[in-house]
Amino acid sequence: MPRLVVVPATPLLVPGASGSVDALAGLRDVVRGVLARELADVDGAVVVLGAGPTARAGRLRPTLGAAGIADGRAPRATSEGATTTSAPGVAGPAGRDGAVPWDGTASTGPSVALLALADAGVDLAARAVDVVEVPGEAPTAVVVAAADRLRSALSGGRFTWAPSGADSADGLLVVADQPAPGVDAVLEELTAAAPWSEEVLDVPQRHEHLPASYRVTVRRLTR
Repeated sequence: MPRLVVVPATPLLVPGASGSVDALAGLRDVVRGVLARELADVDGAVVVLGAGPTARAGRLRPTLGAAGIADGRAPRATSEGATTTSAPGVAGPAGRDGAVPWDGTASTGPSVALLALADAGVDLAARAVDVVEVPGEAPTAVVVAAADRLRSALSGGRFTWAPSGADSADGLLVVADQPAPGVDAVLEELTAAAPWSEEVLDVPQRHEHLPASYRVTVRRLTR
C-alpha cells in the first residue's frame, strides 16, 4: 500500500550537522528505524515533499548550505549516498562510473528528508528520488499539480488511488515537516479522497535549547 512518513525538518536530524554534540541522536534512531521498516515494504517510487521558495520538482541534490552548514560537516551530504557537486550532469561520487543527473539542489527541509533516507539505506546516487517543493503560500493550481504528481508516483502512474486488490506499485512519500501551509495543503489534497491509517510517534529529548519532543507520523492508505 502507498504510505507516507512525516519527519522533522530540522537540520540537526542529519549526522554531523550539530558538530561534536549530537543533540538528536535518539530522534535520528527513531526516524531511521521507521524509514527502514517502511522501505522494506515498498516496491515502487520513493518521493519527497517539502517547502521551497518556488514550486518545482525533480531529482534534487541534498545540501544544508542554506542553513549555514557546510556539506563537509554532514558526512551524508558528501558520502556515496549523495554527491559532492551541485551542477546537473557532472561526475557523481568517487568510485562511481558515469554522472548523476541532478536537476539542481534541494531546499533545506527536503534535503533533511533526503539525507534521512540516505541514513536509512537509500543510495541517492543509484536510486532516483523525485523531490517536490512548494512555496509556503501555494496557489491552488500548484497544490493540485503537486498532489497529482505525488499520487501518480505513489500508485505506479495512476492519478487516482487504485481500488483494493488492484495491481499497482506501492510507493513511499517522505514529508519534511515544518510550518508550511503549502505543504499542508498538498497533503490534504493528496489524502482527502481515500482512507488512511495513522501512527504517531512522539520522541522526547532533553536538550534545553530545543523543543521538548519531536513527532514522526506514519500514514498508510487502507483502501
